[in-house]
Amino acid sequence: MKIATKCIPVGMLPYTSLKHAVAMVAKLYQTFPFIALLPNISSTDNIQNLTFENMPGIVFQNNKIEFHTGTSKYEKLMSDLNKAYNSPSLETLEAFSFNSVFLEKYFQMIKKFKSPNACINILGPFTVSQLLTAAAKEQILADKSYRKLFIQSICVKTLWVIEKIKQYCPDTVPVVILEEPMLYQLGVIKRENSDITSELVTVMLSQVVEKLKKYGAIVGIQCMEKCDWSIPIKSGVDLISYDAYNNPNNLGIIPDILTEFLRRGGMINWGIVPTLSDNMIKELGTDYLHKRLLTTFDGIILSGVPADLIYKSALVSLNGDTNHLSVMFAEKASMLATQLCSRLTARI
Repeated sequence: MKIATKCIPVGMLPYTSLKHAVAMVAKLYQTFPFIALLPNISSTDNIQNLTFENMPGIVFQNNKIEFHTGTSKYEKLMSDLNKAYNSPSLETLEAFSFNSVFLEKYFQMIKKFKSPNACINILGPFTVSQLLTAAAKEQILADKSYRKLFIQSICVKTLWVIEKIKQYCPDTVPVVILEEPMLYQLGVIKRENSDITSELVTVMLSQVVEKLKKYGAIVGIQCMEKCDWSIPIKSGVDLISYDAYNNPNNLGIIPDILTEFLRRGGMINWGIVPTLSDNMIKELGTDYLHKRLLTTFDGIILSGVPADLIYKSALVSLNGDTNHLSVMFAEKASMLATQLCSRLTARI
């Protein structure tokens, strides 16, 4: 299993002009376009809105979630969702689609460049469950009917994008990144509620992963906080994406699981380029980041993971969004990641 880039894009960008955002994505990601989120053009252009739009029972406004269930409208939408999940087509999936500032340009880019891959970022089911738990003011993950809502909604929304991609370029292979920023809280949640277990979360993730793979997608999970990476790996993902700048030792504690993952073709995206502030990026250079990344590799290798598997599987990215940065330093961060990828490719 391969993808057409060594440099994984991030979601939110700082541009106030769609034209400038298109130019940047076209320059760096022709082979791997992504749905760039542009909150400085539209405040609703974020991954939460993308994920929750048209989800049964959900109202997401002003970055606040309201969760309404138990109505006849909700039951009808759940019935439609079930149909779309079990018999996906553009006709059944359309009701669960979403809008985004960049979306049409994304599809046009795929068609123009005949991109080998196209990236789809969406919140993963565990993070969705915890955001809705906060809205409902109770832990709802243990409820089977709600897990069905999380799993089917994410799959159906993603399958809609996949079907649209096929229209524009049938040969493009989608790469779905399930963003799970709240996975780091699982330990606390388990201690507070014995019904929530690692096995339950693994099964939930695996249901989404299996469904999307069935329709031709490569599937990854991203968490830039410390988490138990054995859970995503056991769910069957093809790619894991983590913050290798601030949490370089996060993978060294599971060398056997990691080795098995890489032997079956798994990939690691090392979020090694920090995006904290303009001042931090101003001082960064490729030499420093390259040395830091190799040091991180060495730590994983010393834990028992074969070096050749680490190097062959390595992808690189920023470790966060860039919409809070100035355009100049956001673009510098992206170029640093691209230059770092070139060094890795040359070494392999």
